[in-house]
Amino acid sequence: MGAVTAGELSRLAGVSSAAISYRIRTGSIRAERQADGSYQVDADEVARVLASYGRTPAPERPMPPAYFGNPFWQPGDGW
Repeated sequence: MGAVTAGELSRLAGVSSAAISYRIRTGSIRAERQADGSYQVDADEVARVLASYGRTPAPERPMPPAYFGNPFWQPGDGW
């Protein structure tokens, strides 16, 4: 999992965006402010925050090999 926005982090953690925003403002979540005013939270911090809420990040699933080079592949066709 890569960096996520504060809103995405709140969805992953199952808490309100206000709770995440508060923790960013108070410094208990490290986040980088973007030019548009949003906050970006890096992957290590995401894992730490999710653990503090008793959650674990979902593992990233690779694309099945059947997809590559097969224009007729549909999700659910399996590996």
